[in-house]
Amino acid sequence: MGPGGWLVETLYRDLALSFEGRDKVLGEFLVKFTADRPGILAALSNVFADHGINILNISVNRTQLLLHFIVDLTNSDSSLNDLERELRKFSFVEWVRYRVVEREAFMVPSMIMPTFRDNQVLILELERIKDLLANTDFRRVIRDLGSADSSALRNSNLSELVRMGQFRGLGRITLVERDGVITIRSCSELNDKHVIEELMIEYYTGFLTQALKANVEVVNKSYNGDCVSVSFKVLK
Repeated sequence: MGPGGWLVETLYRDLALSFEGRDKVLGEFLVKFTADRPGILAALSNVFADHGINILNISVNRTQLLLHFIVDLTNSDSSLNDLERELRKFSFVEWVRYRVVEREAFMVPSMIMPTFRDNQVLILELERIKDLLANTDFRRVIRDLGSADSSALRNSNLSELVRMGQFRGLGRITLVERDGVITIRSCSELNDKHVIEELMIEYYTGFLTQALKANVEVVNKSYNGDCVSVSFKVLK
């Protein structure tokens, strides 16, 4: 089914990606499957590989039973209609939709709705929230966000837990524990360090308080190159 079918379904996923298509033929395939079981992704991927098609990205939504492939069709030895028919031969495939992208560079917004943990999100650049950092209600929202994220996790490894902030957009997160002090570092060449510092303080105050079942306080803040570090002490 051609481009007209794209509006029928929306694939909810966490990131919108961009791809360079100069001197290439790029395409998208959306596959609806009937049940989530082992081997589905491998079987469909093999169809593309068998016809000289390189898969650039795969998104899976198990709630909607949808698979989204971004592919390089440049060296394909098969027509799109033939590929659709071959994919539909599998008993677990309900339908297939596809389109060829006729632009040199494109994003994939046509059926993507940004989400986080199955909730729709609004994406805002950090630059746009600078003026909100002095607002106590806004800071409370960020702190509550950290607390909610922490309460939803099961892993007891704190160094893994704190990386949830990375998915929230706080940069590349690492943790060091020493002498009762927890230091969380965020690194990104894109960050406004002051904004990230303030967001880290609120987010991880809420996060650590929930995870450790104890209050924490900020005891140190520092910058090093592209990195911001905030140290917390656990209050007994």
